[in-house]
This record gives sequence, structure tokens and C-alpha cells, in this order.
Amino acid sequence: MTVDLNTSPIQNRLEQGWKPRGNWQKLEQGVTMSGYLDSHSVSAEYVFWQRDEEEVRAYLVSTNKGMGAWFDQEWEEAEDHANEIFDPDYHGADLPAVLFEKSVGVYPSDYFWQLSSATIKDACTLYEVFLEQMANAVLIRSQARLANLSTEDSWSWSQCELFFRHYIEVEVRPEKIRAVLWIRNKLTHLRDQLRTDAGKAEFEAHMTTLDISGPPTPDETELGLIEHRAYIDSAMQLTQLQTLRVLDVIRDHIGVVALAAFSFDYGRSTTEYLTALRNRSPIRIPDFPSQKLITFVDPS
Repeated sequence: MTVDLNTSPIQNRLEQGWKPRGNWQKLEQGVTMSGYLDSHSVSAEYVFWQRDEEEVRAYLVSTNKGMGAWFDQEWEEAEDHANEIFDPDYHGADLPAVLFEKSVGVYPSDYFWQLSSATIKDACTLYEVFLEQMANAVLIRSQARLANLSTEDSWSWSQCELFFRHYIEVEVRPEKIRAVLWIRNKLTHLRDQLRTDAGKAEFEAHMTTLDISGPPTPDETELGLIEHRAYIDSAMQLTQLQTLRVLDVIRDHIGVVALAAFSFDYGRSTTEYLTALRNRSPIRIPDFPSQKLITFVDPS
């Protein structure tokens, strides 16, 4: 049970069912028009995450535009060259494509698939880094810290979930985040392939959960994302717009976690688990090795 010694308006917003979604058309208290939380409503860890996340978005959008224009230019040059050297006795109608592939080395659809893959994987990593840093910030208030932050190791997702569920009382891997992480893991280990019909069905189910298809909004249209449909559809193909919306899904839930953690980091909110930790008598949580994951620090 949360013991809130200093009721926070941010905490009240969570209790009232605050649910961020995409690029909003009106400005809400504590939320900017871009979909990020106002820096005065969150801890520094969120601000640091936002800085890096904005770079990931810029990487996706600017690379899409720049490479899209470059691919178009290379195709025009391949067509011009084909018209100059075409000999019906030696060449086929696919000569522009042959010259294009020889010059570029990768088809646009394959390139943009790799762009989507890299973007999603890095966005998930940023989320994981944020969770560790946010947990550590809250622990510092209780004169403790995450032990793994002084090593090259990281805690497991199950350990991370247990910590936030008990110590901060917020879920960090709800259904949509689980869907994103499933896709990230498949992209990492299988690239764009799925081996079974069951795997393909699971991917479709996750895409339905994420709800990232559909026509672009006016704000999304202004970004001018270029799409290139693959000649051969792969099992896991995400459009550039769907990739951008995956970033929105992660951003929205990081906002939920950041708001939940804010009153513990900067306010006087606590839980029985944090109180016990402050008294150096942590409450046992099954499958959460607190003695291994959390170390106490000298208050001086």
C-alpha cells in the first residue's frame, strides 16, 4: 500500500486514469504538444531519456528522408545509364534494376527494414536504461542503490518488473510493451523471419495489440516518411510509420512510469517496501534477490 505523505497532483492524475496517446491536439497540464512530459513534472532521468529518444526519432526520420532521396537519385542515374548502353542483343528490360543494384548494393525496402530494426532495438534499450536509472534514483532516497550499476551487468526483466511493481507500484511491462519487446527480440535473433505459422500468428496478434496501422495523422504526414514496399514480403515487415508509432507506444508508457516514480523521487511518497528498505530490513519478494540487487549506502 502506498503511503503518500504529501499528495501530489501528478499522482492524482495517474489515479484518475491518465492515458497519453500519440501527438495530442490540445495541451494538457504537465504534457507538451510533442507528447513528452513537461520537465517540471518528472525526474531528471526522464529528461535524460527524452534527449536520447529524440535523437532516435531524428535518426529514423532524417535517415528515411535522406536515403529516400539518394535512392531516387541512384535509380534515375541507373535508368539514364541503361538508356545510354542498352543493346537488345545483350540486355533485358531489367537493366536499370541490375545497374541500380550493382551501384547501390541494397534495395530500398531492405535498407528501410534495417532502419526500422535498428530504431526499435535502440528504443527498447533506452527504455531499459531509463528503468534502471529511475529505480536507482528512487533507491537513493532510501539510502540504497542498484548494485549492478557499478558493473557491466544488468538485471533481468522479471527482476525489473518485481521491483517497480512492489517498490513503486507501477507496471513496466504491460501488454503493449510486451508486444514491442517480443518484436525486438525476434528482430534481434531471427531478423525478419518467423519459422512457424504459430510465430506468424503471434506477430499478427502483437500488431493488433499495438494498434499501429492505419492512415497517417496530419502531424505524421508532415514528417514526409518515405515507404518502399518489398518485392517479396517478409514475415516481420514494419513500415516506417509503424516504426514511428512503436516509438510513441514506448514513449507513452515511459510517461506513465515517470509520473508514478516522480513523487517517490522528489516528493514524500513511500511504500511499505521502501520504508522497510530505509530501515535496512527489506521485505522478501519471491524471485527478487534484494541482497544481490540492492546495496546500502552510507547516509553521510
